[in-house]
Amino acid sequence: MDILALAKQEQEQEHIVAYRRHLHENPELSQQETNTVAYICERLQEFGISYVEVPKGGVLGFIGGGNEDKTVMLRADMDALPVPECPNNLKQPKTCVSKIPGISHACGHDAHVAMLLAAGKILQEHVADIHGRVILFFERAEEAGGNILYLLRYLYEQKIRIDGCFGMHVKGNLDAGKISLEPGGINAGGFGFEVKLTGRGGHGSAPDKANSPIDCFAALYQSFINIPTKYISAKDVCSFSLGKVVSGSKRNIIPETLEFAGSMRFFDHAIGVKAKEEFLRLLDSICQVYQCNYEVTKSVGPTLPLVNQPQCVEIGRKAIQEQIGAEHLAHMDREMGSESFSAAQRIYPGAYAFLGIRNEELGSGAANHNPEFDIDESVLYLGTALHIAYVLEFLDATDAIVFDPYSGSPDDLYREICYKVE
Repeated sequence: MDILALAKQEQEQEHIVAYRRHLHENPELSQQETNTVAYICERLQEFGISYVEVPKGGVLGFIGGGNEDKTVMLRADMDALPVPECPNNLKQPKTCVSKIPGISHACGHDAHVAMLLAAGKILQEHVADIHGRVILFFERAEEAGGNILYLLRYLYEQKIRIDGCFGMHVKGNLDAGKISLEPGGINAGGFGFEVKLTGRGGHGSAPDKANSPIDCFAALYQSFINIPTKYISAKDVCSFSLGKVVSGSKRNIIPETLEFAGSMRFFDHAIGVKAKEEFLRLLDSICQVYQCNYEVTKSVGPTLPLVNQPQCVEIGRKAIQEQIGAEHLAHMDREMGSESFSAAQRIYPGAYAFLGIRNEELGSGAANHNPEFDIDESVLYLGTALHIAYVLEFLDATDAIVFDPYSGSPDDLYREICYKVE
C-alpha cells in the first residue's frame, strides 16, 4: 500500500478538505455535537465502515479483524469552542469561516475529524492489507474534558480489545508539514478549583465591625503562589495561576463574599496530588486564622498528564521515516496544556503526535483558541497518512510493549482523578 500516494489522492480530490470545511462552517460546542456526529456516521456508512454511536461519548468505527485480533485505536475529537471567529487569519481572509455566530473550530478539531475520516476510508478500501483490526474513536466534548469516559466505558463493558492507541493534534507553533512525536509526558495534567469565601460585610467607616474576605484571600494568594516552590521539589514542574477573583461592588462597602478560581498544572500525577493536598490544607488553615468560611464550589482533578509510551513513539517515528519521510520529523518541547486523551493513554499504551500547520505566507499559525486561528489545509494528507502508517507499523510490530495499564475500570480512573461524570 502506497500510503502517501493514497493520502495525496484524497487531498487532490478535495475529499479531506471538503470534510474539514463542512465541519468548520458548522461548528458545535461540547456536548452539543448532534449534527457533527450525524455527519461522521453518514461518512462511515458511505465508506462501508461498521460503527456504533455511544450516547454522550461519540462514535466508534470498526475496520477489519475481530476481537481476537491485535487492535489499534485511532482518535479524533470533534467539538468547537465559544470563540467568535475572525474572518481573517494573521495575514489575509480565511478560505473557510464559521457560519455559526460566536462559535468556531479555533482548535483544529474539524481537521482532526477530516483526517481520520479520510484515513478510515483508505483503510477500509485496503482492509486486506491490515494485519489486525482498527477502531476509529471520534470523541465528543474534548474541551469539556470528561465525555471520553463514555467511549472508554463502552469499550470496557463490551470487552473490546485495544492493544494500543494513537492520536494527533494540529499545532500553530509548528511549521506546516512537520510532525513532533516525543516520548514521556508531553502535555500537563491539571487541578482546577473554584472557591467561595464568606466573611462579614460592613461599611468602610467601621472595618473593625466587619470581617473582609478580601483580607483572607490576600493571605491565601500569597501562600498558594508558593506551593510550586515551597512544597514541590525544584526538579518537578508545577504551576499555579488564577483566572477569576470577584468581590464587592462599591469602594466604601466591605463585601461579605469573595469568589476565586484557577488551576495548577504538572507533568507527574503524583505531583498534582501533592499540590492539591497543600492547596486544601492552606485553604482550611488560613480561613480558620481569618475566621472566614469557605466552600469549594467546583474541583476538577488532578487530571492525568498526557504520557507517550516510548515503544509506541518509536513505532510512530519508524512509520514516519519509512512511509512519510524523515524530513517531516521535528522536535517540540512539552507544553502545559491538558488533553483528555491522557485517560485513554493511561489505560492503553499509546502515542500522541503534533502536526504543524504554521505557514507565514498563508497567515496560518495563530495560537489555538484564538479568533485568528487557521490551518494550512495542504498538510491534511500528511495527518491522514500518519494515521495509516501508524496502524500498519503497530499491527506488524512483534515486540511486546512494556506498559503497566490501569487496573480498574474507566469509572474507577475518573473517580481517582476526581472528575465528575455521570
